[in-house]
Amino acid sequence: MIPKVSIVVPMYGVEPFLNKCVDSLLAQSLHDIEIILVDDGSPDRCGEIAEEYAIKDNRVKVIHQKNSGLGPARNTGMAAATGEYIGFVDSDDWANNCMFERLYNAAKKNNADIAVGGHCDWREGKVIRSKRHPLAGKTVMDRSEIDEIRRNLYGRSIDDKVTEAFPMSVWIAVYRKTLIDNNQLKFKNIISEDVIFNISAYKFANKITFTGDTDYCYRNENQTSIMRSFSEEKLKKYEDYLKMLGNIAEEENNPECLMRVKRAAINCCRLYVGQIADSAGLTFKEKRKFMDMFAKSEIICSCWADYPVEKLPFQQRLFHQCMQRGHYRSALLLIAMRKTVKRIKEA
Repeated sequence: MIPKVSIVVPMYGVEPFLNKCVDSLLAQSLHDIEIILVDDGSPDRCGEIAEEYAIKDNRVKVIHQKNSGLGPARNTGMAAATGEYIGFVDSDDWANNCMFERLYNAAKKNNADIAVGGHCDWREGKVIRSKRHPLAGKTVMDRSEIDEIRRNLYGRSIDDKVTEAFPMSVWIAVYRKTLIDNNQLKFKNIISEDVIFNISAYKFANKITFTGDTDYCYRNENQTSIMRSFSEEKLKKYEDYLKMLGNIAEEENNPECLMRVKRAAINCCRLYVGQIADSAGLTFKEKRKFMDMFAKSEIICSCWADYPVEKLPFQQRLFHQCMQRGHYRSALLLIAMRKTVKRIKEA
């Protein structure tokens, strides 16, 4: 019998979190699923733990491969999937037990190629933020309407003052397997691979439905350790992503998409500097060097060129101008202030 949903879980260095993740999937109210655990050359016991689960429950499949990165690991899982729909869960996160039943039922009820929900941010054992999808309760099938939504994946529009980013993660959705197979959808080995994947998926989808559920549980507290690993390679990763996003936008023959990529480059700068600010052990001199490399990157500068900076919200405009003018200490201060305000709101 064909499973209703195949859930792809790439694993790398997440031994402390893996049990909670897999246990949440085995406890799904939708029993007719398969769980594909992709051991992406993990240096810890992830592969062994996965094999233990496969022995206990025949719905669990395990694939071991040489470390290739998140995107390629997801591709390996998709290639092995046999379900009617495919979903994705990151191995340090988990899902409420009704998540995949709700998404599957929404997809079937509306005959949708993609069903999308929301998520909750978790920190220290409690929900700090619940994020319903902004299109919750909406089902779209008109091509122009889908394309309008799809443009949000490139980045915000010039006049968009909303502070919350449009949801772009694949782990809040399920995708019809035939949509993936027929259009040869694959993840790129790049940062923000979810954005690139969804731009293609939304392009080929005939119908997309959005639910009001927030069943995906995102582990927010694990980010600091990632920031400590900051290196010069981060810049190239952002450059590669923006270059790819820009190339795709050029194929749209729509100037708005290209302008949204420019706005995305401005947002990437805040993310990049935020990572630098959180990086343990970096001196101010080192932070300034990395920020200067970003601000003077040919690719970044080409993205920033001709963008109407005056249209940005005040705080974003101030930060962007600090970066353009080389006022890096002020930019770091603005990042610190933003983080403080955010922590107060979450308390």
